[in-house]
Amino acid sequence: MEYLPFRIAGRDFVVDASRVRAMMPFKGTEDRHAVPVIDLRKRLGLPPIFYGRRPILVVLDLASFAVDYVSDVISASSKDCRRGKLHAGGRPKWVLDADSLTTNRPSS
Repeated sequence: MEYLPFRIAGRDFVVDASRVRAMMPFKGTEDRHAVPVIDLRKRLGLPPIFYGRRPILVVLDLASFAVDYVSDVISASSKDCRRGKLHAGGRPKWVLDADSLTTNRPSS
């Protein structure tokens, strides 16, 4: 399986790369987007400020969210995922479920 790693507020996360439809510069919530923009920082209890110079909007099937930084796709197997984290491609990263991002419940 392939994962898209990204960073928000100094924390590392991944999402299933097959669910990512596009990535583009994030200019703010006032921009018009084809899918809703989720405030992932608020949902995860992280600070509301951006730490990257150029925030990126990650667009999934039904929603999108802004991140500080995106790196190259990581290939990993199911054995690399333990206790909600992916242990491949450097530091462990929290695995976010793309489906849960569009619901009202926490996603991690």
